Amino acid sequence: MRSVAFTTSLVAVLLLAAPLVPAAELRASLTDRDLVPVSDTVLILSPVGESRSATIPRAASPPVVMDQVNMQFEPAVLVIPQGAKVTFPNSDSVAHQVYSFSPAKRFALGLYRGVRHAPVDFEQPGLVVLGCNIHDFMIGYIVVADSPYFGKTNGAGEVQITDLPAGTYTVKAWGPRFKDKEARVLQKITLRGDDKLTLNVKLEGSLLPVRGVAGKMKGLRY
Repeated sequence: MRSVAFTTSLVAVLLLAAPLVPAAELRASLTDRDLVPVSDTVLILSPVGESRSATIPRAASPPVVMDQVNMQFEPAVLVIPQGAKVTFPNSDSVAHQVYSFSPAKRFALGLYRGVRHAPVDFEQPGLVVLGCNIHDFMIGYIVVADSPYFGKTNGAGEVQITDLPAGTYTVKAWGPRFKDKEARVLQKITLRGDDKLTLNVKLEGSLLPVRGVAGKMKGLRY
């Protein structure tokens, strides 16, 4: 019993003595050319050069949920790491048939209500545009990130990405109001282990209006 107690105490001391690796943090604010906040925009920090080889993939996690509520995908924009699984429950009282023709992931779920289908694997990075064969106005977006470091802007156009290892990153953005067919490269940044960087980005060029975005974006690719 003394040996077990001693071993446990030694492990606890070693854990306390181990140096903590400092992690950087990025806070970003996105606005349009009129300085109006742009929400539901995905920001991805992709390590470059030597930083890419140091990237530690996130551990496997339970499937992410994209629901269907009031004949809309909820959330309308979802960002996930490459290799994640997504479930598509239908919380509506009417049946839906979810599909995607996007190159990053092609799939179709048979007509259903409730929870009837197994989670869908998203192995390739890119933009996946979702639709419903029954309700053409239902459009949703899943951005499969090629990096474990990402976030999505809130209603104020702000996003915070934490636990960033020191290194150099390409900062990319994509949102359903973008006219671009690919994610925009905003800039390249280099972070030290304890940096707390703030980016205030004004997106140049016009964006699609908030209303009517879904139909115009249906064919776009990441």
